Amino acid sequence: MTQKINGAAYSGIWVEKQVAFIKLTFNHSLVAIPAAQMFLTGTSTATTTTSAGDTSFGVVESAVVQALKQLELKATVLGISMLSAAGTVVDVMVGCSEGYFSDNVGSISTGNAVVGAKAIITTAGGNTALGQLVDVSGSYLTFAMDFATFDGTMPVATVANGDLETGVGSTPGSTATPNGAPIGSANSYQPVTFITT
Repeated sequence: MTQKINGAAYSGIWVEKQVAFIKLTFNHSLVAIPAAQMFLTGTSTATTTTSAGDTSFGVVESAVVQALKQLELKATVLGISMLSAAGTVVDVMVGCSEGYFSDNVGSISTGNAVVGAKAIITTAGGNTALGQLVDVSGSYLTFAMDFATFDGTMPVATVANGDLETGVGSTPGSTATPNGAPIGSANSYQPVTFITT
């Protein structure tokens, strides 16, 4: 589907009938992992105190990869942004079958653990070499998922700014109370449908 007519571009979604944008926000910078939070691969030996690591893009099984694996449990990833300047945020475009819902301020979930992440050494220390693959502590990184607004700056979507509408939530129709009530739990929101015609 394309909204580009006679050389003019029009806002909307060009890749699928409907997509959503989800912001992944990590609690620490992914490009400045401190030595105390990294371990020699497969061991409990911490890296030397002068070491630093990167667990963002271009690293096999990085923190970004681990977060995307969790996100992909209910969505198909179509694209991902660059890492923010602070090294903590990426915006992800997911397909029309995404199965997430949020509260009225766009929060899907918080405190999601990043387990099994790898990093590459960017500053070598006594027991590390530049470019070496190491383990990241499973208790160091967490991330939050929020719906984002597709408006040029990608802020978190909220009901107040008009970017979320009542969603289906997690309650099946067979258990809706009272009988005949709309499907969906209270405080359940999803992104407003994009213009796609």
